[in-house]
Amino acid sequence: MTLRSAKAAVLVCAISLAHSLSYGAAGTKSRIYSNVEYNEEGGDLLGYELELRLDGSRVTGVLRIYEGGCGSPAPVAGTLSGGKISLRGEDKFYGEVEISGRMSNDLVKATLRMEKAAEPETIKLRLIPKPHC
Repeated sequence: MTLRSAKAAVLVCAISLAHSLSYGAAGTKSRIYSNVEYNEEGGDLLGYELELRLDGSRVTGVLRIYEGGCGSPAPVAGTLSGGKISLRGEDKFYGEVEISGRMSNDLVKATLRMEKAAEPETIKLRLIPKPHC
């Protein structure tokens, strides 16, 4: 094996690994979007995190609401079509949860409605490599 073919083989392996991490089994993509921040004053994590599995237009995953420590996962499911995302689920504390808005490769900008919250909230979540907890 020449040095050039060895480099090519390493490159092919790296591309294959990146593809499998990004797409998972049978074309399913996994992504995590978050606006979670660390509050130094209180030592708390605050914000929202959306961990999604995309399989064509079908979307499943969990929403975590951080209000101090690690957020407990609230299962969500819905659709993604033409960049429009629509999810529904249930949180133990907030009740029924709805997320509707726009999604790109690196951003989710949506309205979050929670049954027991005073009013809907506009959220902007950025793609991150791994969950906070």
